[in-house]
Amino acid sequence: MKVKAGSLMANSDPKSTLSSIVNFIRNENPDLIPQIVNQHRAHLSNLVWDFHQHTVAYGPFKGLKLDADAHWGGADRGTMVLGIYEQEILEQLSSLAGQFKTFIDLGAADGYYGIGVLVGKLFERSYCFEMTEKGQQIIQKNAELNQVADRVFIRGVADKNFHLQIEPQDLESAVLFVDIEGSEFELFDQQVFSAFKRSTIFIELHDWFFPDALLKIQKLKAQSAWTHDWAEMHMGSRDLSNFKELHNLNDNDRWLLCSEGRGRQMSWLRLNPKI
Repeated sequence: MKVKAGSLMANSDPKSTLSSIVNFIRNENPDLIPQIVNQHRAHLSNLVWDFHQHTVAYGPFKGLKLDADAHWGGADRGTMVLGIYEQEILEQLSSLAGQFKTFIDLGAADGYYGIGVLVGKLFERSYCFEMTEKGQQIIQKNAELNQVADRVFIRGVADKNFHLQIEPQDLESAVLFVDIEGSEFELFDQQVFSAFKRSTIFIELHDWFFPDALLKIQKLKAQSAWTHDWAEMHMGSRDLSNFKELHNLNDNDRWLLCSEGRGRQMSWLRLNPKI
């Protein structure tokens, strides 16, 4: 992008100059606008993250400490500490507290869920499947930071036999949470669903990654039909009015902060065992 010297600075008013710059970018390179917005979202997130000293302050994971060396989700740390990140899932997990003993997380990233459910006393133990070595290291750090390392079992890539890496007695009372960026359609078939026939399963859907998205979802539902009943969940609204630390932020910043930066409205499948 080439800018003619002085072409954007002819007007000395800073607001007018900024408006000219934004309009120039929008016209010449509109793909930069979302990147600029995301940079500001990350900045706001870091302000909240630092204010609460890297510790979840609200919600079912209250008290969860997260290492500053983030492997994933840096721009989401603000909503994590406010307890509103993927609020729909948090509410569902809270409703299951005491009904299951084991939490299994596929795509565990930094262990936000796998460790958070233990800090929140929703489950007794967790298995964290994370494909990256860096992610596995940070999960271990976070588990030790929260003094639950003896109840967190870290695993690598989940293949179709990943249930064999879980103790049989733990499979008898488990909740499975899946966030594997589109690989859910390849990993899950009738055999895998059968291995978790007693489990409640949550699958984050990334169907928009594929041109045959509708067919993939239909197949996923059909493969699960023998063992589970399914229901779709969708991202809903957020209420920021109770967070006093946000009261002095302007409306734009407050609502940008609660964004999860997704390309479209997020959906999940909740699969309940028929047994």
